[in-house]
Amino acid sequence: MKNISITALMACLILAFVACEKVEPDFFDEGANGAYFDYNYAADYDKRLNFSDYIVGRPDTAIVTLRVKLLGYLYEGSRTLAVKMKPIDGYPLADVVISEVTFAHAEYEKDIEVKVCRPEKEDSIYAVCIYLDGSGDIGTGIAGKDEIKLFVLESYEQPSVWYSHMDTYLGSWSREKHLFLAQHTGDNHFYASLYDANIGMHDYDAIVALNVSAVNALLAQAPSEPIVVDLPIIPESEHPAYSKPYFWDTYEPYLGMYRASKFCRFTHMLGGSTTRDIAALYASEAGMQKMEEESVEFHKGDVLEMLNEYYRYAEQGIAIGDFKSLCWVPMQNNINYTMRIPYWWDDPQGLGTADIVKHYFGEYNADKYQFMLKTLLKEDGVENFIAASLLPFIYDAATGTYNWDSTPLGTKQLSGEERLKECYRLIKAANDKRPASRRFDIPEVELEN
Repeated sequence: MKNISITALMACLILAFVACEKVEPDFFDEGANGAYFDYNYAADYDKRLNFSDYIVGRPDTAIVTLRVKLLGYLYEGSRTLAVKMKPIDGYPLADVVISEVTFAHAEYEKDIEVKVCRPEKEDSIYAVCIYLDGSGDIGTGIAGKDEIKLFVLESYEQPSVWYSHMDTYLGSWSREKHLFLAQHTGDNHFYASLYDANIGMHDYDAIVALNVSAVNALLAQAPSEPIVVDLPIIPESEHPAYSKPYFWDTYEPYLGMYRASKFCRFTHMLGGSTTRDIAALYASEAGMQKMEEESVEFHKGDVLEMLNEYYRYAEQGIAIGDFKSLCWVPMQNNINYTMRIPYWWDDPQGLGTADIVKHYFGEYNADKYQFMLKTLLKEDGVENFIAASLLPFIYDAATGTYNWDSTPLGTKQLSGEERLKECYRLIKAANDKRPASRRFDIPEVELEN
């Protein structure tokens, strides 16, 4: 009985295999002269084209290819194949164009190109039945394989990968945002590259980079209509590299020097968090009032940023004469600034400049340094004063040491050591005029005339 059962099972498997095997029509049937659509399964005869896969460049048409084969012997000469269209009940007719189909000598299979026009309305399904009617030189081939139903639509749905980091850094999905990001990236399926299907994780860095580039693109030029795409403005703590938005210059007297961190902070200060109509937020009465309230703090932050930049410039060996063109904020005598120790006073590389600075000005003190800068600000004038010119050294990378900066500095256009001594004279004189209780510890140094 056991052997009988095994034999019966094998017979069933063989029958199943034969049933599933692809059955090819007899191509070399001498009496046949027909064509058929060459697909294996019934589902292949219902095709769907969604123009949401054709966003970039917004093409008016897309191409669908249909695979056709011939039956019978190969004939000499060319033959035409009649491919026609008819409506499908219950659907508006899709607008498609099929050029004349010709089989050349000895050709027995080819892909037919069907040009499909973008539907007039979104979220509506259009349809057409494409069939072979045998009225050309080539007749019909196999029953059930002589027509294909094509369904056409333009409909947008939230991609399945749009969650987690994509929600955080790209915001909630919307049709407008989807269209913009596809055009911006030049990729109809831009979202696919933001998700690693192999490990089931989002690419955090790629998503943040897309946010930054897309926000920059949206805010680069004044649009003709208010911005409707609501990409998040990432908080300043995450250090986004946003470029200056087109409307910033209008408010520069209040907002001051552009910095990405300031842009993020002030946008959130106004209660905004996305790019949606952000220009109106800044132009609002509440926005202008907030700018006036915060203008002094913004200015103080700009000066501190300038001093930080000057520290880096000195470290890089940049001449002081170039500092102003790289970063410059006009200082004011009536504002109490936050200071940053100059590179040469700090002397992190132990070049010996700290000893020289202390010889003239003593140990570093933030209030003292601010007093020194404001003393020189009065002397040079707001438009001419460069904070770094107080300590006119320059780093020489070739020798790993320092030189006196030969750039003509100050209103007297002194250079190098002359400028430092002149600064000392002015600062020492101003300090000596202060009440004894308010004087800073500036050493007595004899200077050569």
